[in-house]
Amino acid sequence: MDAAVKLDTHEEVVSIDTDGNVVVNKESHMSPKLVARRAIEAHLERKRLEKDLDNYYDFDDL
Repeated sequence: MDAAVKLDTHEEVVSIDTDGNVVVNKESHMSPKLVARRAIEAHLERKRLEKDLDNYYDFDDL
């Protein structure tokens, strides 16, 4: 039953705003090191998705 409680208390630490910037929740209860890691992962994921999208549209023009 403890696992269900942990899933309900999931907090969003990092998000991406409408301009594509990584936004960090400063009121998070996670360690600063973990928050920094999540921010880097979010940034790299956004870059990968942008590259995949660009590749898709380049392929479509052939």
